Amino acid sequence: MASARVDLDGNPIKPLTICMIGAGGFIGSHLCEKLMAETQHKVLAVDVYSDKIKHLLEPSSLPWADRIHFHSLNIKSDSRLEGLVRVDLCLCKA
Repeated sequence: MASARVDLDGNPIKPLTICMIGAGGFIGSHLCEKLMAETQHKVLAVDVYSDKIKHLLEPSSLPWADRIHFHSLNIKSDSRLEGLVRVDLCLCKA
């Protein structure tokens, strides 16, 4: 993994939880790969399909297995997104 990242003032960047809507698409899947490989951020991956990020999710022995969580839902017709983000953010603060 890369060395600790710093902000423009030289302060270490604390790990964030990032909600990646469209994580199963071309751009989202590549961004998820970079986040897992180069940061300590957690990713709440949301999309209808997980085919392009399946290698990031399985097996559970991967070094980032506890930092990426996939949720299959269509944000156009599924009202669970708001609750999912709220619950995940509350769990991360604990």
